[in-house]
Amino acid sequence: MGVEMERLKIALVGCGGIAESHLNGYKDLHDRGLNVFDLKAVCDISKERAETKAKKIEVFQGYRPKVYTDLEDVLKNESLEAVDICLPHDSHHQVASACIRNGLHVIIEKPLGITMRAARVIIENAEKHGRVLAVAENYRRSPENRAIWWAIKHGLIGKPRMIVWAAVGWSPHHWGWREDKMAAGGSWVFDGGVHLADLDRYQLGVEASEVYAVNETFEPIREGLKVTVDDMTMAIIRYENGVYAQWLWTKVAPAKRMNIRTIYGSLGAVTRDELQIQKEDHVEWYSIETVKRRMMVNLGSKETERLFPRGATNTFAIELYDFYESIMEGRPPEVDGWEAYKDMAIPLSFYESAALSGPVKVKDVEELRVERYQSEINEKLDL
Repeated sequence: MGVEMERLKIALVGCGGIAESHLNGYKDLHDRGLNVFDLKAVCDISKERAETKAKKIEVFQGYRPKVYTDLEDVLKNESLEAVDICLPHDSHHQVASACIRNGLHVIIEKPLGITMRAARVIIENAEKHGRVLAVAENYRRSPENRAIWWAIKHGLIGKPRMIVWAAVGWSPHHWGWREDKMAAGGSWVFDGGVHLADLDRYQLGVEASEVYAVNETFEPIREGLKVTVDDMTMAIIRYENGVYAQWLWTKVAPAKRMNIRTIYGSLGAVTRDELQIQKEDHVEWYSIETVKRRMMVNLGSKETERLFPRGATNTFAIELYDFYESIMEGRPPEVDGWEAYKDMAIPLSFYESAALSGPVKVKDVEELRVERYQSEINEKLDL
């Protein structure tokens, strides 16, 4: 505990909303004595946003990082080892690739790229230059989602059969660049859907083989501004080993809201709140807190420290520390480029399925054989 840890010189690129969560992660690590990052610089096209983040970093780091508004200046003037990229999706492949070519390790917000082709550009650059590429996939790292993974792995719900996820709500507001296909790639079913795809793959330990989906833009004008992404998607996913998932996401369902995710197995079901096991004449019920305690008792000390370093439960802190350790130990991060690539392929397969009005093999999307929906974006970005 008293040994001084080597610190990683890093810059934060992009100082918008999600960067705030990253800063909370850095602070959490610092407060736990895991003072492993030296935040040397912050960069954003808005100097005001960058200044705000720099001041917050100074509070816990003890000194203020230098503020930049141009990435080229960061790369030219700073002696760095890594970057933390929190930018809109359409710039991921350009910014990440530039940083990698300059010899830097990269952790980048999800989705890895705006299209499968864009994501491949980043992966290929990381492999060519031997740099660590980590994707900030934080959902799987919460104690609740780790507990679901543990419960399924140990057969508590039997053989997995079905997943039902529904996020149904209503919002009259325009969500900025996220409503623009050319900047975001798709709606929240892509932006946030990679989280759910990652949870499915992680907790079930299987890969998606085929999807069928439909989508709609019920409200193409919101607050007087154009919307070019869907505001409703329904999808069915066929996973390996006879597991099926049904997804529904929408932001245009007024009045009655719904937010559920349940995994059903041959013996029971599990959600982020509870585990239920079917008996012949009754159902046994356990809170997720009980499952978490049971998991923690059964995990070895080394595995516990890997999953929750120094007891951390802030999911951004955990992903950042995994990134740090992957560099120091010369190992892949938990969510590397290819893992994130497979996460992306599932929601992007929804869009391809809807565009083709039929089922789509996920492997065909991964291998760039199906790109009907993505082609317009690829052409604009010269991919």
